[in-house]
Amino acid sequence: MGERGRGFTTRAQARLWSVYSRCYDGLLDLVPYQRLVAQVVDALEARPGDQVVDLGCGTGNTIHALVGAVGDLQVTGVDSSADMLRVAGPKLADAPVELVRSDLLDWLRAAPSASVDRVVSVNVLYTMHASDREVFWREAMRILRPGGRLVLVTTDREGVGPVIREHFAERSFLASFSFRLVAVLVMNMIIWAMEARRVFDPASEATLRQECADAGGAVQSVQRCYGGEQDGVDVLLVAEPVLDLAALQRVDAEAPAPALDEQADTEVVVTDTMAESVDVAAED
Repeated sequence: MGERGRGFTTRAQARLWSVYSRCYDGLLDLVPYQRLVAQVVDALEARPGDQVVDLGCGTGNTIHALVGAVGDLQVTGVDSSADMLRVAGPKLADAPVELVRSDLLDWLRAAPSASVDRVVSVNVLYTMHASDREVFWREAMRILRPGGRLVLVTTDREGVGPVIREHFAERSFLASFSFRLVAVLVMNMIIWAMEARRVFDPASEATLRQECADAGGAVQSVQRCYGGEQDGVDVLLVAEPVLDLAALQRVDAEAPAPALDEQADTEVVVTDTMAESVDVAAED
């Protein structure tokens, strides 16, 4: 699930997600979560044959819904929690899915440029520092193919009230009661309390938009969710890469060459990632 919370050690966070994994699927009994997953699947607009990666896939609920809705996908689920993946495994045993245990940013850095059609990440980004979010956005844009899409859901408001109200507008208390739902709501309250104390410090919608733009992407649409279209505590963003690497190459080629004495002091370094990006742009 999540990555580096502020003032929250890696070991402590691993324990939190380990405990959470035991009750996480209680969310499947929650109406706002059911709607959230459906909204994510719709927003992805995945097509048969697409390469999809779920960053912070947790127990695999989004992937399970996606492969049920769209056939013939190639899906990779990445999560840092072995316990979350252990729950996801049996659920996705019959699906064309590869589950990978890895730090999300490490996986992104290692992924080839322009290798994925769809990237999805649900309620992970709120656990990251601003510096980690910068890496997330940059690398997510880099690995997307032309015409690719990122669907991101993250918390940007505190509180549980809107979620509970949306649920009980559709379900009675007796019809809603289950031990796993109660357990997962308790875990959510703990996480929301951590947000209130700034252990996790979610970014605002405006900040997310700017971070996306700084990474060479553009937010195409935004909607509130997980508690209603107006009061939802989560925001769902659809973003696409807009940085034209080929255009950047043309600009560089047309730029005047430096003077001879300047050339003598200039060292050109091409990283593997840059080389891959240029190759992809040339092919396009």
